[in-house]
Amino acid sequence: MVQLHPVRVRTWDPENIGKWLNQPIINHPETKIEEETITYPQLLGQFVGMPLDADDYFASIHELLEESEGRLIRLSDKLNKQITAERLRALQDLFEMNNKERGLSPNRIVAFLDGKGLLPRLQDTGVNRRLRLTLIDILKAFKEQSAGSTTHSSFRRIVTDLVKWTFNHIEPELEKLTLEKGLPGFLWYGSVTESQKWFLKFSSMFGFHIIIFDPTGERWFDKTMDLPEPLTYSFQVNAESVLPFPEEKPQRVGTVAYRATQEVDRLLHHDDSGLYKPFQFKSYLTRSIRLKTTLDEAFMLAKERAMVRPSFAVENGSVVIPVVFAKVMGIEKDRKRFWDNIHNLTEREDTKLVRSFPFIEERKGNQQFHYRAALGKDGRLDPEKMKTAHWWKYSKLPNGLQTAIGEAIARHVEKPLLLTQQGESFEELQLYAFSQSMSLPDSVVQLIQLFDYPQFVPTVLFYNEEKDGELSRADANAIALIHTFGLDVIVINPQGHQDIERWIDPEAIDTHWLDERSFNEPFREPSVVKKLFRKWL
Repeated sequence: MVQLHPVRVRTWDPENIGKWLNQPIINHPETKIEEETITYPQLLGQFVGMPLDADDYFASIHELLEESEGRLIRLSDKLNKQITAERLRALQDLFEMNNKERGLSPNRIVAFLDGKGLLPRLQDTGVNRRLRLTLIDILKAFKEQSAGSTTHSSFRRIVTDLVKWTFNHIEPELEKLTLEKGLPGFLWYGSVTESQKWFLKFSSMFGFHIIIFDPTGERWFDKTMDLPEPLTYSFQVNAESVLPFPEEKPQRVGTVAYRATQEVDRLLHHDDSGLYKPFQFKSYLTRSIRLKTTLDEAFMLAKERAMVRPSFAVENGSVVIPVVFAKVMGIEKDRKRFWDNIHNLTEREDTKLVRSFPFIEERKGNQQFHYRAALGKDGRLDPEKMKTAHWWKYSKLPNGLQTAIGEAIARHVEKPLLLTQQGESFEELQLYAFSQSMSLPDSVVQLIQLFDYPQFVPTVLFYNEEKDGELSRADANAIALIHTFGLDVIVINPQGHQDIERWIDPEAIDTHWLDERSFNEPFREPSVVKKLFRKWL
């Protein structure tokens, strides 16, 4: 009868875990054998975060598994949930009895599990007894966490999973256990469910070694195992999300120069550095903030980089872009100053001038089916669902930019700047905003593609002479979406008439009244001399 007595090791060599596990336990200085009691070192360690080179990271995990020669078993994404119908029926009887008794004690629950064949029966009575005592301790810990009761809503799920995984993963390792090698270790990569936490805790309390790779830096292992000073190796950064674990070892590993470049980028080009590489945030979302300015400031800021504007920020995977959203009513008495301000913008490559209205074709047809299909569980438009739909018009764009546009559409539809029209419900307004947002003009999409978020902000300038048509509601929807994404928008009506205000909440726009009205003020192109002069500046 074997009595196992694991003792947690206080120091480790993270680079030689596989070799350490492969040693016979008698070779460890901490091992003591006294009659039937075996005291041996138990390794409980975690790797927090991940290096800049993901391929190198995953290759090292594969190498660790190879070096262990089967002594380290990956459980993440490998847990076997199969269970026989007989065991399920027996568990159902336990749950009914537990509810009827308003919560059985951990000892009675384990006795029931044992009596109904819901726990492995191992040849060694000592190991067999340890398995049951460890399970009692686990259920006591669960009871304490659940306000002293085993009738907690998650009890059924956790016990069922513990029974499944004990038969499918613990029993096979104990049946082939050799005292020369001792117990193997379990490797876990990524995040965990509640049941998985309890199973890892159960495995560690029994005596298995546990190695955790926690790329996002959640440090859930500390709390799960109640370790005051856990063995931890920390990488440079925490991953933003858990990348899928590759089933095959990555063959591409970064060179020394590549790793050095990644490290320099981490130090110099992080979110708050202000030293940004071209299109560093191409996979980020955008969020606009309207700047309240004077007219002079509006024209000046429209020529400034986003990162030097007030309230620019990069946070949680989003770039906050302070933007100009201005309406100019009338025209200045000083025509030269007025047209110089406009020409300073329109002669830039990242400015789109619109002089003819309507500038976008209104989409017809009922898009309600498409709209409902694109909603997430929270009732809000889901950019990922939109991106995979056949009606998505922006599928040729880079994936990150598609997501940013989809998120801008979701925000625009959730809280539209558009005004409801007579007899129109808010839901109908949202459906209209969704339908019309699927067809931005190609010229505007090109501006968005060229937009490097911290750098110069593209401008869409509308000069409405009211000569060939009116600014339509579809135009106004496109303007609202352009603003929501993070582009500067300036609308000029030299006659001082309302146009965009008919469709968009005036409170959302910075309105500037000039000293004159002009009812015959066609757009003035800059002179050839001025163009040449500016070209050579």
